[in-house]
Amino acid sequence: NTGYWIFKPLKNKAGNQLIAAGNYYGVRLFEETGRGLVDKGSLGKYLESARFMEVDRNNVIWTSHPYRGVYKLSPDLGQMKTYTKAQGLPSDLNNFVFKVRDRVVVATEKGIYEYDAKTDKFVPSAEFKKTFGNKSLRYLQEDQAGNIWFVQGKSLGVVDYTKKPTIINFPELNNRILSGFENVYPVDASNIFVGSVNGFYHINYAKYKQNIHALKVYIRKVKATSTTDSVLYGGYFDDVNGDGKQTANNTLTLGYRWRSLHFEYSSPIFEEQSNAEYSYLLEGFDTKWSAWSKKSENDYTNLPAGNYIFKVKARNHQNNESVVATYSFHINPPWYQSILAYVIYLALIAGALYYLYKLQEKRHHIKQQKQLLIQQQKNEEEQKQLAQLHQLELERSENEVIKLKNEMLQTEVEFKTSELASSALNLVQKKEFLLKVKTELQHLQKSGKDVVEVSEIKKVLRLLAGENKINEEWELFSIHFDKVHAGFLTVIKDRYPSINQQELKLCAYLIMNLSSKEIAQLMAISVRGVEISRYRLRKKLQIPTEINLFEFLFDIQRELMK
Repeated sequence: NTGYWIFKPLKNKAGNQLIAAGNYYGVRLFEETGRGLVDKGSLGKYLESARFMEVDRNNVIWTSHPYRGVYKLSPDLGQMKTYTKAQGLPSDLNNFVFKVRDRVVVATEKGIYEYDAKTDKFVPSAEFKKTFGNKSLRYLQEDQAGNIWFVQGKSLGVVDYTKKPTIINFPELNNRILSGFENVYPVDASNIFVGSVNGFYHINYAKYKQNIHALKVYIRKVKATSTTDSVLYGGYFDDVNGDGKQTANNTLTLGYRWRSLHFEYSSPIFEEQSNAEYSYLLEGFDTKWSAWSKKSENDYTNLPAGNYIFKVKARNHQNNESVVATYSFHINPPWYQSILAYVIYLALIAGALYYLYKLQEKRHHIKQQKQLLIQQQKNEEEQKQLAQLHQLELERSENEVIKLKNEMLQTEVEFKTSELASSALNLVQKKEFLLKVKTELQHLQKSGKDVVEVSEIKKVLRLLAGENKINEEWELFSIHFDKVHAGFLTVIKDRYPSINQQELKLCAYLIMNLSSKEIAQLMAISVRGVEISRYRLRKKLQIPTEINLFEFLFDIQRELMK
């Protein structure tokens, strides 16, 4: 109930002749008995479509599926094994089993692979690698002469083994092959049938090969296009009938302004001119050959100075390539890159270096001058510092002298202060003396005697004789006080003329920081009398109530001491 793709003969271990038939659901075996074919049933558990099937020398069946990999089937054991990318194939997809030159191979996306029994993996075929390389192949078929027909993409070709393996393409059938159902049926050299979309094509391969000739390509014209078109080469050199080979004598040297060139070339395959393609390379400028193109001319503009070789080759629809045609030329450098220009450049560089040397020398001299100036300024600064140090020493000496003078003055002040203290003490003693006199007089008064004895009167006179000395001692005290306190009493008397002698004494005693009790004793009054005297003094000095009397007097003294 199924159709069959392919039939292949094989033998089992018993030597019986079998036929393996690939169908939509696997591989079915049939045995030849002489009386007809006996159906042996399907092989193992293989249930995939077996359109691609081959039998190797060991009667092992190999099949492939475009999307699942390659399968190895053993007809005697009924075993099956799958081979994919993990077993050495370049991909799990697009693997096709064929038998060529008595070898089972797999056409893949990266060339032809073969099974290695030692490793149980697929490896690139060493024999076919040289011919096919890494071509992505979909179909292989060997003809009676041993040539291998193949389909790459939608292009047909054949590896001709007549002499050495040579690939011959059939561009006339490009894109005419039915992809997925490729089929080439080689009857003989004159009858090759190729399946297509709308039928099949017949190829007389023997006659087709006779029409394949050696290709030639010629450079027809070279012209400069920088300013105006100027033909530099017209297809021959010295003699139109010569061999056309270029020598050193006829290698053209062009000026720099002729550095834009136009090349024209062609191949004398007139009946196949539409199929001719060209590839070119300018050695000294290009890094690789150009892509194949039907264009038979090319331009180069603004080429730099140097030696160049223009190369061109042609190929026909069988991909046969011609011998490379060449044209050599030289472009001189511009004037600013000539030898004379370089000599001038060297002279300018030498002059510039000499100028830089002199400039550097001048800078060095200026730098030395600056350093000398800086050193001189430094020396002057040191001299100034020394002078300042000397001045400081002088000032220190003067300060010491002043200090000594101040110490002497302080000593003198202390001496004067002691004198003031002595005077104040004498005044106190005098006051005590007067109190005694007063006491004596009061005693005489209380005695009730009408006549006082002469001795008693003399005694009182002797005591009163010292009263003048008391006034003299006050004058002496005021003089000493003014010397110690920068003329304090004199200034107070000048500023406030209404102050009497008793109030001046109070001012002096306050400046001496005496207590009210001590002041009362010196002035022979009571402490209450001192307070009253202080109040009267504030009135005469016109001191506000918020200002202390002592601080007021002390501020005047501090002003005088400045």
